Amino acid sequence: MAKTVAFEHVSCDFCGEEKYKLRYRKPDNWLWKNQFEFPVVECVKCGLVYVNPRPTKESMKEYYPNDYHDNRNTQLHFKRYSIQSGFLPRLRYDKVLDIGCAKGDFLHFLINLYPNIDAYGVDLYSDGVNYNNINFMNKELTNCCFEENEFDIITAWAVFEHLHCPDLYFAQVSRILKQRGKFIYLVTNAESLYGRRAYAEDIPRHLYHFSEKSLSNYALKHGLKILRTTYDDRLWDGRGMGTCYYYLQRLFGVSWEKRFFRKISSFQKKIGVIGNMVDRNVFKGHWEARRKRSGIIIVECIKK
Repeated sequence: MAKTVAFEHVSCDFCGEEKYKLRYRKPDNWLWKNQFEFPVVECVKCGLVYVNPRPTKESMKEYYPNDYHDNRNTQLHFKRYSIQSGFLPRLRYDKVLDIGCAKGDFLHFLINLYPNIDAYGVDLYSDGVNYNNINFMNKELTNCCFEENEFDIITAWAVFEHLHCPDLYFAQVSRILKQRGKFIYLVTNAESLYGRRAYAEDIPRHLYHFSEKSLSNYALKHGLKILRTTYDDRLWDGRGMGTCYYYLQRLFGVSWEKRFFRKISSFQKKIGVIGNMVDRNVFKGHWEARRKRSGIIIVECIKK
C-alpha cells in the first residue's frame, strides 16, 4: 500500500453485539494491492452482515483511487440516472439531498428534469461537484449541520454499503427529512447469490451488506416506514454471475492467494472456462430479481 493501513475490529452497527459467525473471506480483488483476505461476518443476534476487521475511516481513502468518481456523466450513466429518477415522485419546488453525490451528475440530471428544485449534495470522498447550481459539502452527512425537517426528498444510490456507521446515517436522515418526506436508496443484498456465492461485493469498499430484514430493523428504529422494496438489475447487474465459476475453482484448489500470485495451472484455467459457461446459461435471464433474490435492492421509505 502507498501508506500504512490501520485496521479496526467492530461490533454490530445495529445492535452492538460483538459475537459473529464467518461467512467468507475475500481480498480486494479490484485493486489487488496485497493479498489480505477481509473477513465478511454475520451478527449472531440480528443477522447484519459486515466486514470485520476493516480499514479505519482514516485509512479508507487508500482503497479509493483518485479517479473513482470520474466519468459518470456519460450516456451509459444518463440511462441509469433516468431509471433512478423514476423511483422518485414528481418534483416541483422540493428541497432534495443526494448522499454520496460524487461529482453531482445525478443531481444535475434531476435539475434538468425539474428546474425548480433546490439541490444539495454531500460526499466525503469527492472534492467538489461539476455544477454551480448544486449546494455541495465535502463532509460526512453527520457533520453537515442541516436543520431538522429540512428536506422533502433524500436519495442515496449505492452509498450505505460504503459507510463505517450506517446507523448514524439512518438517524441523521430521519432527523433532517420532513414529515411524510421520502428517503429512496439503493444497497446490495446480503442474501443473494451475488452477495453470498459470486463474491460480487466490492470488498473492502462495501463494508456492510444488507437484507430486507436488516433494512426493516433500521427503518423501525429510526421512525421510517418502508413503502416498497424493488429488486432491479437495470441500474447495476445484481445477478449471481460467478457462482458456478468460483464453486468449481474452489473445488479444484484455486485460492485467492493463487490468483494473486498467478499460480493457476492450465487445467484449473479450463475448469474456470467451464464455470463461466455454466454461469452464462444459469444466469442468462433475471430470474433472481423476479424472485426478490437479486444482489440489488432499491428501497422507498417515508418518515412517519
